[in-house]
Amino acid sequence: MKRIVRMGASRLDVSLKRDGDTLEAVVDGRSYRLSVREAQNGVFSFIRPEGGGPCIEAIVLGSQGGYRIRVRRNRFDAMVERPGENVAGLSRNESGGPLVLKAVMPGRVVRVLVSAGDDVERGQGIVVIEAMKMENEMGAPREGTVRKVSVAAGDRVERGAELAVIE
Repeated sequence: MKRIVRMGASRLDVSLKRDGDTLEAVVDGRSYRLSVREAQNGVFSFIRPEGGGPCIEAIVLGSQGGYRIRVRRNRFDAMVERPGENVAGLSRNESGGPLVLKAVMPGRVVRVLVSAGDDVERGQGIVVIEAMKMENEMGAPREGTVRKVSVAAGDRVERGAELAVIE
């Protein structure tokens, strides 16, 4: 599976091939072979199967139409370009109508940052969800108008729960 991944101003050519617990990744021509285990939802351990390095833990959560990745004390925002596919956490009417922002992980709504009728810009925060002791801001994947806010502060949500509708 080959994709273009945007991280900040950088665009990376990424090719992934998984065989059981082993992941072969080629990132901008550099090859990596790793053993991958998902310790819990969104928390992954990466180990070089032939040894020669530490176990690296990465937390990967959906955020703002892409992914927020934390490795040690470093945080990265990544957006995968997938022609013809919907971005994780979004549901779109086939006619290109309203966009439903959905929770990409279970958690508790900490803050709602918008109200119905608000105009939002791409990337603007909509809802903040606490999951695994981290606050994750779910942002608008495109500009538009918030037609509906489906949650309130303190609500518990499951993965896939509707958070808001943007037109």
